[in-house]
Amino acid sequence: NSELIFFATPHGVTAPWVYKAIKAGKKAIDLSADFRLPQADFEYWYKQKHEYPELIDKAVYGLVELHRKEIVGKNLIATPGCNSTTAILGLAPLAFNDLLGEDIIVNVAAAVSGAGRGLGLGKHYAEANENMRPYSVTGNHRHTAEVELSLARIMAMGHELKTVNLQKRPIVSLNPHLIPMTRGIMATSYTKAKTDNLNDEILLEHFQDFYKNDPMVLVQEDLPNTKAVYASDRSIISVRYDKRSKQIVTFAVSDNLAKGAAGQAVQNFNIMNEFNETEGLFLEGIWP
Repeated sequence: NSELIFFATPHGVTAPWVYKAIKAGKKAIDLSADFRLPQADFEYWYKQKHEYPELIDKAVYGLVELHRKEIVGKNLIATPGCNSTTAILGLAPLAFNDLLGEDIIVNVAAAVSGAGRGLGLGKHYAEANENMRPYSVTGNHRHTAEVELSLARIMAMGHELKTVNLQKRPIVSLNPHLIPMTRGIMATSYTKAKTDNLNDEILLEHFQDFYKNDPMVLVQEDLPNTKAVYASDRSIISVRYDKRSKQIVTFAVSDNLAKGAAGQAVQNFNIMNEFNETEGLFLEGIWP
């Protein structure tokens, strides 16, 4: 008798179940990667054939801050990845204000839980504790495609996006690092400014204006830290301008299990059904 089903299942496994749910007249919120990308992108990045490509065009990319109006009343929502959510939120105001340079670099520090529950040597306590290591670097992390496509959509459409495929996309170098922490993500992004007429105050104003109607994003002057979003469904963002190198540097933090996964799924559920967006969600993290 359910009306909607949340799918927290692995990519590749999820699509057949979503197909059955949609065919049975249910709504679906998918936390896997099966419906986040156009078919060609999915098959390139995930190295497998998509079994139900006809559903891809019916899915809405569930980054609420950019797709809020599109999500309302839809039947299939593809919840973004944790790394891509944090990176996109940190870069979106720059794309909107035409401030992205030719080179876009994103360094992600991600907690061990972000790598999933599957067994692997790198996630053993003795391997992960007091250790930091890069993984899936130099164009090999799957969330790169989500970041590039979202930035392209912002540059083409502005703030209110549609889940459409665009061939012309900026190139993003996304390099994640596994850190000995249970949960949390920090995405530090760099791009060279197109103009000299920038400072911290101007950039902060751009970011505050962009997210002024988004309760699950906090823009602040102080640099964020992952502890502030531990068990919170909100992301925190700040931005700086390096006058010497002319680099714009953004800092975004999220809880990979909350705003990067379950919390964002609930946020999508609220928007789909026109409930209060923050219903059932937590703005504040657990401290200390």
